[in-house]
Amino acid sequence: PGLNKNSFNNNVVNQDKKKRLTSDQLDSLEKSFQEEIKLDPDRKMKLSRELGLQPRQIAVWFQNRRARWKAKQLERLYDSLKQEFDAISREKQKLQDEVMKLKGILREQVTRNQVSTVYTEISGEETVESTSIRSSNKPKIAGNNHHPHPVAACNYLFNVDEYNPVSSPYWGTVQLPSYP
Repeated sequence: PGLNKNSFNNNVVNQDKKKRLTSDQLDSLEKSFQEEIKLDPDRKMKLSRELGLQPRQIAVWFQNRRARWKAKQLERLYDSLKQEFDAISREKQKLQDEVMKLKGILREQVTRNQVSTVYTEISGEETVESTSIRSSNKPKIAGNNHHPHPVAACNYLFNVDEYNPVSSPYWGTVQLPSYP
């Protein structure tokens, strides 16, 4: 009975004590892995004989090495995708900033054009009236407070988002009345 107990303890000690592979064995296994990541039975037996290792130990080493290789591949792929994503995100942000800047410029131009149009209409009426009075040198007839060519009321609503600077300008298509 004591002999069985000692042999059992020896097996436990041997199982707990892992045998480390030598650097030559590791180099040989690594070289074989680089040639082909899958291990066929003939190659497994050949490596087992050459390296003095159990076929099961070689199979486990290849399995573990494939798992490490796959994890490394995923890590490289993740890093590559992350770099592409970061570059695209920066480009998107730059384009969004540019769009906001251009919309701001467009709003300013529209505001200036609307103010300018109102100013031109007011000053234009005064100028036309004062010019016609000056040029005719005739006294103004009482009760004639209207223009000979009344301008129709404009109910146009301008929307910045629908503005297309490429299309012909609004005033280019309208025939303005001429004054004598």
